[in-house]
Amino acid sequence: MNNTKPVLVGGEALYDLISTNPGKGLGGTTNFEKRPGGSPFNIAVGIQRLGTPTAFLGKFGTDQFGEALVAFLRSESVNVDHLIRELGTKTTLAFVAVDQAGKVDFRFYRDHAADISLRTDEIGSFDPHDFSFYHCGGIVLAEEPTASAYASVVQRFGAAGVPVSLDPTIRKSLISDESSYVAMLRRLIEQVSVLKVSDEELEFITHKAEPDVAVRQLGIRPQSLVVVTVGSAGAFLYRGGQRLVHVPGYKVKVVETTGCGDSFMAAVLAQLAGYTIDEIGGLPVDKLISMMRLANAAAAIVATRFGAAAANPTRAEVEAFMSGHE
Repeated sequence: MNNTKPVLVGGEALYDLISTNPGKGLGGTTNFEKRPGGSPFNIAVGIQRLGTPTAFLGKFGTDQFGEALVAFLRSESVNVDHLIRELGTKTTLAFVAVDQAGKVDFRFYRDHAADISLRTDEIGSFDPHDFSFYHCGGIVLAEEPTASAYASVVQRFGAAGVPVSLDPTIRKSLISDESSYVAMLRRLIEQVSVLKVSDEELEFITHKAEPDVAVRQLGIRPQSLVVVTVGSAGAFLYRGGQRLVHVPGYKVKVVETTGCGDSFMAAVLAQLAGYTIDEIGGLPVDKLISMMRLANAAAAIVATRFGAAAANPTRAEVEAFMSGHE
């Protein structure tokens, strides 16, 4: 473990119920496997496994699922001092399946769910300077009061001059007011040093299909990094509104893709943790390419495994994978 200050990750923690019947979709699936997940949860575990200390900020259910998620974080050595618990709250369940066309379908069950009920006043006081980064994202940004609660943390870190990253993880089925949601995301985007989106998410936010055009419309800071992932084809990297490079992905035999983007984001943050906002904006292109290659490798490994948070690789596994794919 290195001596970098922890990355604070905020967002949902839930259980993914992942279909073990490929191609059957949600309706045709007869067996689901329960896996700890949620994009921010996956990212926190991924950062920690790559050797960078991590802390989690979020509201957890007091049911058995919530207790198990907290225990999982502890088993991974993720700091849980900033978890919020409220009696009577439950844990979100997300059912995930792939249909005949290869499309991934999600259905969320959120009866009195803890992760979408977090209020700003429940977040305790802490010093942003105790952390190297704040990562914000996940499906909770589509809900109030939780979106405002996490936005307040972004503002705290911004005021302290500590870097912030965003990975929105857009799920259209959960969005009740698209225009308000997109406006909120755009406000967050203007405050971050690192933004990661898929090509589909970028088009959703900007209504532009061409990534080079869409990125220029985001209002990103001139020295901030934008990563646009394009599945197995890898990712494009932009600084401000200008494309720097496309780094292709690795070819692997895909088992299941849940959590691939999260492992990519985790690898980016594990490498950027410890840099200041100005240093991130001034990183040379060769350093950024190296960062992207490692992130692509982490995502490729997850694609060969079944599950979300538990599928994240260690630093040694990523390095071994890369040495075998030179």
